[in-house]
Amino acid sequence: MKILHTADWHLGKRLYKHELRDDHVRFLDWLAETVESREIDVLIISGDIFDTTNPNDGSMQLYYQFLTRMLPLERRIIITGGNHDSPSKLNAPRELLRHLNIHVIGCTTGDCAEEVIRLTTGSIDLLVAAVPYLRDSDLRQSISGQTYEDRVEAVRMGIRNHYERIVDHCQTEYRDVPVLAMGHLYVNGATVSPESEREIHAVGGQAAFSSEHFPPGFDYVALGHIHVPQQIGGLETVRYSGAPLPLSFAERDNRHQVLELTVENGKIKTIESVPVPHFRSLRQVAGTLDAVRETLEKLEETDALATMVEILVEEENESLTVRQHFEQLQRDYAEAPFLIAKSRLIFRNKLKGLDSLYVADTQLQDLSYLDVFGRRLDASLVEGDERTALLEAYKELYRLVTEQAAHPVLLHENPTNSLS
Repeated sequence: MKILHTADWHLGKRLYKHELRDDHVRFLDWLAETVESREIDVLIISGDIFDTTNPNDGSMQLYYQFLTRMLPLERRIIITGGNHDSPSKLNAPRELLRHLNIHVIGCTTGDCAEEVIRLTTGSIDLLVAAVPYLRDSDLRQSISGQTYEDRVEAVRMGIRNHYERIVDHCQTEYRDVPVLAMGHLYVNGATVSPESEREIHAVGGQAAFSSEHFPPGFDYVALGHIHVPQQIGGLETVRYSGAPLPLSFAERDNRHQVLELTVENGKIKTIESVPVPHFRSLRQVAGTLDAVRETLEKLEETDALATMVEILVEEENESLTVRQHFEQLQRDYAEAPFLIAKSRLIFRNKLKGLDSLYVADTQLQDLSYLDVFGRRLDASLVEGDERTALLEAYKELYRLVTEQAAHPVLLHENPTNSLS
């Protein structure tokens, strides 16, 4: 049996104002061809199919076009929800999709039997524990007076208990059948991309979860959530496939791949990295105005899609002339064969805020929600224990709001628990 492990597609993702739809079209075309040419039996996607909980029509179209294209191949597909996905949107067609050998687990119901899928190919049996992203609300009750450390510990133990119940179920109902577990979470020690995943430690408090917390009994753990492909805890069988496309400039040099597993005689025999083709280059160009312009003049297109460029102009002294030339630079290359995704101008000798920099053309999307709140605290000179308490309270409010967006009925049905 051959299995292909992928995750973190983020359909609908933009790099600043530029859509990545063409990138995703080419990746999905390649993926469908790879499944067929490599005679893959099972495709597993470990969360974050979409970039937002309310994906646009174009993203939904790409998703269903891909699934439709897979139908004649008669492969099994298993999809779990990630923290970026809307469980209700993923789950809506799942009863129909199940009849087409496509299994979708958008969120957990707490019943581990519903997340265990048995696959058979010839004489080969395999169990897939299709565990989606586990939200705080899936794992613990909010208790008044709990410290932040208590809440993190409750989430960590909730994740472990969830996987332990699945192992117990598999060993009781399907003895001696290999088990592949899926997961969408941060496992402690994982290397993250500094831009697109800077909030990763705040999501669900899951930074406390370590690879040794996965209970024994899994032959392979197929992870999503972290965009850098890697093994965890030195284990070949606990892996992030990584995002198949660069989703930020910080990810431009990542090794973009999917992972092919071969199961024989009840064991994982091989794990092979299958590189995803290079569709588009991302370039960062920094220096003085003259140096930046010289580099842009030499840029050559070598890929199917236009290169995206992030420009950082650094000049020593603030000057109206420099500002005008900076604005002209953007106009001069408006029709260039490459795309300027973002441009910034910095004057080194202008002090402003904690960074001692004056940054022109700062864009809100450059900042995480914690960056914005942190700047508000800086402006109010909030430090020490008070700052820590306000940051933790803000994280908790952010979590409640984002979970409410993903589960709009929860707050209405149980407002007391949601606000505790």
